[in-house]
Parts: sequence; structure tokens; C-alpha cells
Amino acid sequence: MIRIIRPAALGGTLRVMPSKSASHRAVLAAALAPEPCEVAPLQLSADVEATLRCARALGLLADCALEPLSGAQEGFVRARLRGGGIPASPGLREADCGESGSTLRFFMPLALDGRGPVRFIGHGRLMERPQDVYRALFAAMGARWEDGPGSLTLDGRLQGGRMRLRGDVSSQFVTGLLYALPLCAQDSTLTLTTPLESGAYVALTREMLARFGVRSAWRDERTLFVPGGQRYRSPGRVQVEGDWSHAAFYLVAGATAGAPQGVRLTGLLPDSTQGDRAVVQVLRAMGADIRWADSPDGPALCAYPSRLTGTTIDAAQIPDLVPALCVAACAAQGVTRIVNAGRLRIKECDRLAAMREGLCRMGADVRETPDGLTVQGGARLHGAAVDAWNDHRIAMALCVAAASCEGGTALSGAESVRKSAPAFYREYASLGGMTHALDVGE
Repeated sequence: MIRIIRPAALGGTLRVMPSKSASHRAVLAAALAPEPCEVAPLQLSADVEATLRCARALGLLADCALEPLSGAQEGFVRARLRGGGIPASPGLREADCGESGSTLRFFMPLALDGRGPVRFIGHGRLMERPQDVYRALFAAMGARWEDGPGSLTLDGRLQGGRMRLRGDVSSQFVTGLLYALPLCAQDSTLTLTTPLESGAYVALTREMLARFGVRSAWRDERTLFVPGGQRYRSPGRVQVEGDWSHAAFYLVAGATAGAPQGVRLTGLLPDSTQGDRAVVQVLRAMGADIRWADSPDGPALCAYPSRLTGTTIDAAQIPDLVPALCVAACAAQGVTRIVNAGRLRIKECDRLAAMREGLCRMGADVRETPDGLTVQGGARLHGAAVDAWNDHRIAMALCVAAASCEGGTALSGAESVRKSAPAFYREYASLGGMTHALDVGE
């Protein structure tokens, strides 16, 4: 699908969608607890739907009812879940993960439940993403691992004990083990052989697990202790906080293409454990005027048009912010260097190459390095034909960049936002953004 985006000053108030990361974690924990649990609000993005689908496929969810919400939370749903498992049917279970890396890596250890094989199915580039961290651990337990076309089959039983794994590939491997190991009979110790990147996501995992009565503890900065023999207990209700990764696009929009009244975001927790809360610190370091204010719906984070300057951004702990921050870098005076971002080459697409290509088509000066980007900011961008590379974050970032271009932009692959934010274009329009789907023949 192609969308046309025309320049517009963005301003107004928006309730930020529920955190995708917290949603994955809440749904999975609820699926492991035998008592009912209400999880709300949820945004039924393709990734969250994949997690619900896989929880059913593995026989974890005994009941799942989704109810639309109204009022300030219109467009979101309430999930009434009851876990505790249902008997596995004989034979192969199939779990379709869509393009969700979180879903795949969170469920892989849980698939080793001794109840028979599970075939994970992936789409897009999902099955190209590295899984060797698990492969080595599971081989030591005698589990069967079989790669197929767009799929991966596991069979065996997860065993606790002492484990060593890299922490610099993805924190998702640690999260997957943190969900499954408490169900093992014996205690477990996870020793990271490299520094943990995106460590805030592990903190978010441990916070969610604690709500369900599941404990773990850091023995030192690279050693996690996970007691075995634990049981998930529903807290009754989990309220999902706003998504800081998603908020980043609108904060950049407010600072670079904002109307005088600015962009006001509600639904965010100021003290969230989400690592992408760091977007405020990064943008303020570039000179952005970003402030908290009171609102009828709670604290509102406001971003106003600002004069930005270039800086150096270490993306090791905040890789998902890079596409949005590239747009801010183009608007900033001087040079911005984004470093330690090599992992972005193995996401839904090569996000470093995708942002360079799209922004350069718009007239920016962006150059790739092996692990990042160098942006010479300050040039006036112009509308162009750009491509989202089937990546939701690329699509949203280029849409924000198009708001301050001279002339219209044609964005191909615009439908990719469904992966995380199916309401993105409606949100964008509610802030004054000018965008429409291209009609056939237009």
C-alpha cells in the first residue's frame, strides 16, 4: 500500500497506545497462571495477536475473551484470560509467530514442555534472525532442533541448572528463559558471558513476573538466579502502561514539525522501566523543549518546536529509538553520530540501510558506518518516493520526516505499521497530519 503524506505542523493531545513490550509479557504471564486475569488496555497489533495465538497453540490458554474499550481507551481492548494449560492433542503443535521476534523467543523455552514437538512458523525475515544462543543451550539438554523452510521445530524438556549465554545478541533470550525456568524442578543460574544489551527489557520482564509471584535475583551484574518449582499466580488485573518506543515518533514530530501548541502525550509512566524512556534524555541533549504537564488524563509529556543540534547517540540500549532519532538528527544543526547500532541490521529489515536510503531520497546527508549512521543535519528535506522496507518503525519514522518536507511524499509499504501500531495513521491525522491512501489510478 502507498500512502501520500503532505507537510503539516503537528499539534494536539494523543493517548499513547499500550506498550507492546509490556503487552507481550502480561499476556504470556497470564497464560501461565491458572486463575483469571484481566489485561488492559491492549492494542491488537499483529505482534500481540501472534502472542495470543501462540499461547493457544501451545495449550497454555484455557480461556480468552477480548472486549472493546470505550471512552479515552477507544480502539483498545480488554483481554480476559485464564491460563494453566489444556491437555495437548497428540502429534505436532504449530505456533505461527508472524514476524514477532519477541513471540518466537519468549515461547521457545516454554515449547520444551515434554508434551511433544512444536513447530514455530515465521514470516518475513523472522527465521533469519539469530537463534544460536538457544540452539547451544537446548542441545546440551538433548532437545531436538530441526530447521525447515520458514520454520523451526523443537522437542524435548527444558532442564534447570547452570547456563551460560551471550547477553549482546538479544535480551529476548534472557526473557524467554525467565518465563520458563521457574517452572523447572531445580534452581537455575544464568551467567552472561558478554555485557547485557537492552537490559531495561529484562528489568521489564522481571517486574511483570513479580506481579505474578515469580521471583528471580541478580547475584552480580552478569549472573541471574532463578528458583525452580515456582507457580504463576494471577494478580487479577494488569494495567498496561503506554508505549515509550511509540511515543518517540510523536516527540520527534513535536520537536521537528510541531505546531506552536506542541504535541501532548498522555498514558506514559514517568518512572517506567521501559528503556526507551531515554528518548526524552536524548532529545533534550539535542536541545528539544520537552516538559511534563498536568492534564485531565494524568501526566502529559509535551514536545514543542525546537532548535536542535547534533550529538552522539549510543544506541546499544535503545536500538528501537534509532529510526525516530534519525529524523531528529536530520533537523538538527551539525553532525549526529549514531553508534553501537549494528543489531539493527538483523531486525525486520536492515534498519540502518533503510533509514539512510529513505532520508537520502528526501535530500538528507546520511552515511552508513559498520555499526551506525552519521547524519549531517540542517538540510531542508523535500518530498520523495520512499519505501518502508516492510518495517513498521521505518514507515512511522519516514512519515514523521515527511511532515516537515517541502512537497508530498509517497510511502510504499505503508501497511507495515500493522505489526505494532495499526492505528498509527489515524493517530497521525488526529494531530493534524495530512495523509491518505493512494487510490488506484491516482
